[in-house]
Amino acid sequence: MATGKSSDAPVLRTPDTVQIKVAEHPFLFRGSRNKEVNALIVEAVNRMGGVGDDAEEQYRRALAALKGRADEAVEILAAEYEALPEERYLDRWSLVQLLSDLRDPKAVKVLNGIVASKIPPEKFKESHDFSSVTEEVIIRTTAVDGLAKLSADGVEEARRALLRHSGNRVFSIRRASVQGLMETGADEDKKELRAKLKAKGEERLLKIRRVDVRQVPQATGGRFVVHPDVKEEVPPHNLGREER
Repeated sequence: MATGKSSDAPVLRTPDTVQIKVAEHPFLFRGSRNKEVNALIVEAVNRMGGVGDDAEEQYRRALAALKGRADEAVEILAAEYEALPEERYLDRWSLVQLLSDLRDPKAVKVLNGIVASKIPPEKFKESHDFSSVTEEVIIRTTAVDGLAKLSADGVEEARRALLRHSGNRVFSIRRASVQGLMETGADEDKKELRAKLKAKGEERLLKIRRVDVRQVPQATGGRFVVHPDVKEEVPPHNLGREER
């Protein structure tokens, strides 16, 4: 008769086990009973991370469906963002990206609050390849991008928010806010921004421009990278090594 034991070796502790929990999505929607809008949000977030030739088109279709319920979606997205644990960086970012892409004026208050929120202290001080502060900054600069889109759509409150955040203590947030306002603001906004930056000695931020990656000169070579403007021959890969 077979027994439940698989080995004669004594067990001194409880065996290590792995439990896998499969979930359709990472969101809770505890404050929302609107299952239809919840489903549209999940679909849009899933399509956001899609791959393949038609991935972008699928995301655009999902986003278009959600835009038809934007009033409800903004409120649900804001509540879900607040409910997510701090360490769920990717999930939090996806909600902010969705708020940004919705381009609904009601999202200004939410996006402004996210940008203005205090960044928690670094949680991974000993790590060389991950930073919680970097993740938090990415989330906030994504929210700045959302404000810039609304500013481009003529939402004055978004322009004023960008002007305020041009003085943020975090350089990346200041830079993104300045770029956003310079690209989308009215002449009076830009004039006020220039005066503010001059008073703080931050005029250098006006010289930073966003450039399409396809317009950036690409380096050539393998191990030894050479700028395209350099006409000299690329050195061999074994430069400095003796032949064996």
